[in-house]
Amino acid sequence: MNTPTHAVVVGASVAGLLSARVLSSHFDRVTLIERDVLTDLVGARKGVPQGQHTHGLLAGGLRAMADLFPGLEAELTQAGAVSSDLIGDTVTVQGGVRRPRVHSGIGLLCLSRPLLETTIRRRVLALPNVTLRDGLSFLGYTLSADGQATVGVQCQTGSGEDLQLPAQLVVDATGRGSRTPAWLESHGFAAPAETQLPINLRYVTREYARRPGDLGGANAFAVLPQPPHEYTLGSAAAVEGDRWLVMQGGWLGHHPPQDEAGFLSFAADLAAPEFHAFLSTARPLSGFSTYTFKANVRRHYERLTRFPAGLLVVGDAWCSFNPVYGQGMTVAALEALALERVLTGRRSSTPLGLTYFKAARRIVELAWSMAANADLAYPEVPGPRPALIKAMNWYMGHFQRASLHDSSLATALFEVAHLLRPPSALVSPGTLLRVSRAARQHRTEQAALSVPA
Repeated sequence: MNTPTHAVVVGASVAGLLSARVLSSHFDRVTLIERDVLTDLVGARKGVPQGQHTHGLLAGGLRAMADLFPGLEAELTQAGAVSSDLIGDTVTVQGGVRRPRVHSGIGLLCLSRPLLETTIRRRVLALPNVTLRDGLSFLGYTLSADGQATVGVQCQTGSGEDLQLPAQLVVDATGRGSRTPAWLESHGFAAPAETQLPINLRYVTREYARRPGDLGGANAFAVLPQPPHEYTLGSAAAVEGDRWLVMQGGWLGHHPPQDEAGFLSFAADLAAPEFHAFLSTARPLSGFSTYTFKANVRRHYERLTRFPAGLLVVGDAWCSFNPVYGQGMTVAALEALALERVLTGRRSSTPLGLTYFKAARRIVELAWSMAANADLAYPEVPGPRPALIKAMNWYMGHFQRASLHDSSLATALFEVAHLLRPPSALVSPGTLLRVSRAARQHRTEQAALSVPA
């Protein structure tokens, strides 16, 4: 008789929930352990400090989650999520230039993080072989007698009782504060090399009542900086409950205040007067919530050649991206699909973690390169800038300017940004020609502006 198989997922984050969904098809039992008490929780929670802020679920992430949860988009829409066309229903102003609103055919949902997480959690916990153990603090992994595999986890209840949960597989979904690197090093394994990209980002979010006709009838509004000389941004996203989630933020110390007058003054300095006018008359529904993000962090698990059997690392515990680009939840969803493919086709005796890290490496690499290259457009951000990155940032700067006047370029740009297509889609011969024309026009305009009257 075969021994029933058990997987433990540490952390009931979005990444943890998606992992549990995949594992439920391959293990007899799956247990989610979570420090927060989640019973009947429907709002933002302590373990997700950015939960009250705007969360961009990229179009690629929505499609990946729909693969894992058929009918998810309809369920979220029924719960109040606002269905939108990515370009047609969004006002985007970048570098003072407004992007035309044209139908792109790229659908996405505007919604709060709590609505998405609660809905996914409900779907996962409806699976007959998945159990949630909340209110448990994770203490560490249990190592096999030969020291080569994790065979469970050690936890502690709120009352101080220690628990041991045996498992054939443990998944670390504890986020950017993951203790796995330190644990590996203290148990005879190499910790992954780590790359940090400091950006000193901070943003402030507030809820406002949504009125018909706000912001020209758009479902989202974004005022974006044009590096390297602009550092601040503002956005508004329509979410469930007839609310706006309004966020303002900035890189490298250009941070918004957390008071009424300061918040409005910050908006007045953005290159979109109607955004300030909207905030001046909108009715607040909440106080100010602040989130500080010091650095992008990537742990290079994909480079390891030795790793404990029975252990995986997913989501922000592997790679934590600048949240402004909205990649985190989408990368977690794509990682979950990669895990499904690995488990379905697994034939090797190589530790599952090493196989998985190699399978999902490209997902992390693409998202990291886009986020890191964008942040490296600011000279103050420390980090290597080989000639290729400088060339890419030059090209993308002109591509973005050209896309403000060319709807097909705009659609291609957003398809890549939303992880629907690879970056190579932006460098076809025809695209290169149109971007080079836009670059020449920009140089001509700048030269004309520099000529004394």
